[in-house]
Amino acid sequence: MDSKRIPAGAGELAEAKRGFDQWRRNRRRQRRIPDRLWRMAAKAASVHGVHATACRLRLNSARLKKWLPAPVQVPAFQGEPGFVELPWLGAAALPECILEAEDGDGSKLRIHLKGGAISQAVSLSRVLWKGEG
Repeated sequence: MDSKRIPAGAGELAEAKRGFDQWRRNRRRQRRIPDRLWRMAAKAASVHGVHATACRLRLNSARLKKWLPAPVQVPAFQGEPGFVELPWLGAAALPECILEAEDGDGSKLRIHLKGGAISQAVSLSRVLWKGEG
């Protein structure tokens, strides 16, 4: 069987499911779930998530969360502070374009474009002036 098709940690969930199924078949009423089964469920939940594991094993997800290990606190960076220079976008001049046109009747058209709109200047002038589009 191709190992790429088996999700990592699938064995933990299947093993926990078998353990819970066996325990449910053989248990007496009102017995608490053994700690070893909770640990198996917590191990599976760390891979598959609490909700998915709780649904698959028919457990209360709030109780399952209590069995998960506390998150590991990562210590803050203790090295020397570094310097990072970020470019100031306000310093860069934006490209701009002014389109002016006048027809024989004296009608005038003036368009002032800045930034990314310049790439559309030619098609915009054709649409507005000649009615193409």
